[in-house]
Amino acid sequence: MRLFAIADLHLSFGSDKPMDVFGPQWADHAERLRAAWTETVAADDVVLVPGDISWAMHFPELVPDFAFLDALPGRKVLIRGNHDYWWSTLAKLDRFVDDHGFSTISFLRNSGLRLRGEDPDGPGTVICGTRGWLLPDDAGFSADDERILAREAGRLALSLADGDRQRLAGDRLVVMLHYPPLGSGRAPTPFSEALEAHGADLCLYGHLHGEAAARGVSGTVRGVLYRNASADHISFKPLRL
Repeated sequence: MRLFAIADLHLSFGSDKPMDVFGPQWADHAERLRAAWTETVAADDVVLVPGDISWAMHFPELVPDFAFLDALPGRKVLIRGNHDYWWSTLAKLDRFVDDHGFSTISFLRNSGLRLRGEDPDGPGTVICGTRGWLLPDDAGFSADDERILAREAGRLALSLADGDRQRLAGDRLVVMLHYPPLGSGRAPTPFSEALEAHGADLCLYGHLHGEAAARGVSGTVRGVLYRNASADHISFKPLRL
């Protein structure tokens, strides 16, 4: 089993939301994604998807997007992005994929997931995550944003606590957030402090596209490696971890 990541798929087979309006880099992006994914990922691999999966508003619109995703090789582990308006309770999400036979798709919501390594008795990888939110130094950050940030920090704490319960000695801890958890100044945030406190090895995020990607942190900060996995940032090819 190998581990990959790619965020911001922005699929819209069930809704009218062409991505090329955001620039030529998005032209025919779904087919480019399909080709690169199929060439890169094998059936027994796992792909982490840190949010903004589909433009669907409700489950009926989501069906063709998940059919596309489910047909791609590998197991997919998803968290919510800011545009995933279809996101619901874990019970409803699980029932949706079960009802439609989407057997390769699962979700993290206030939870963690342990993946075994190549040696079943050896170290594995624990996956945790949540959507995240804007940071206090972002333009226009408001009192409402402060409340949402605190709520998302609480959800990350729940996910990390569940991951800790599953984590064995030697396991790697990988955390997904949709929003970048650090600003360009790399000052601590509630998200980065939680990652550091739990000894996270790697944090994957998305959300930043085009020129905005330059604001994202790439590299090791206070012991945690940060990587932007936005699909356009990595040329629509799943990133090997």
